[in-house]
Amino acid sequence: MKLDEFLRLNAPEDLAGLTAAIAMASLTVWESIPFKSGLLSEVNPSGETQKAIDVYSNDAFVEALTGTGLASEVASEEMAEPVEAKGGVSVAMDPLDGSSNVDTNNPIGSIFGFYSKKLPTAGKNLTGALYVTYGSMVTLTFSFGKGVHRFVAVRDGGSMGFELLGVNLKLPAKPEVYGFGGARKDWIPPVARFWHSLEERGLRNRYCGTFVGDYNQVLTRGGIFSYPALVNRPRGKLRVLYESAPMAYINQQAGGYASDGEGNILDIAPTELAETSPLYIGSEPLVREVEGDILSEKS
Repeated sequence: MKLDEFLRLNAPEDLAGLTAAIAMASLTVWESIPFKSGLLSEVNPSGETQKAIDVYSNDAFVEALTGTGLASEVASEEMAEPVEAKGGVSVAMDPLDGSSNVDTNNPIGSIFGFYSKKLPTAGKNLTGALYVTYGSMVTLTFSFGKGVHRFVAVRDGGSMGFELLGVNLKLPAKPEVYGFGGARKDWIPPVARFWHSLEERGLRNRYCGTFVGDYNQVLTRGGIFSYPALVNRPRGKLRVLYESAPMAYINQQAGGYASDGEGNILDIAPTELAETSPLYIGSEPLVREVEGDILSEKS
């Protein structure tokens, strides 16, 4: 089944239009990656050095999303302020997750959250979320509140399009993999103990330094991904609006759970666009376990 047919049958009209626009723009971004990987002198609002491909992908997705007439605003990790538009859906995005992996040709991605309220707002106001994976395949993985579905880019004649790869994706019952960000020496004690316990249980360490790439393995094989609270960075690294909440929404639809160490990521109501939080995401029993250890440590 082609993407446009699936969206017509299974998605609200506004989210269908936004998803179709992201799909086409993602192919443009993917094709441009080899040519736009030089560093620029500017730094983004989060204090990170921008690459040319970060700026290019941001502009490509902003243009695609505002061009639909369906977005009310588009906020991005690469912009200090949202771009205002005339539609009804607030979109928050990380236009190129893991761009530092471009030079080594590791997986990278793009993350999008569709919100029903003006940003910043809590993840419970998400009406859908989507992430793109640029790896050995280009895939779209998304949910509009009724399961998680995946499409893959294929060539059809002289053009590229997306075909159905999987419907109603679920985290496997038996977890196999884990990946934790941050320097091990900086992890808070409950996280360090939990990580050691995963090794002892025979789970395999899979960490490539891209949230989308690492989570994609968890969704496929079961397990847990985390960029945890650090001793020197208690609020973690990942942005709630742009990264943690959209991925938590998809993960929940796949039967999982995502926590900041104290409760559901989707309950966090950020007051700033770039607000961060620790993140523990994946198979619910594992996330509940580390959440319980962290809460016990604090009590």
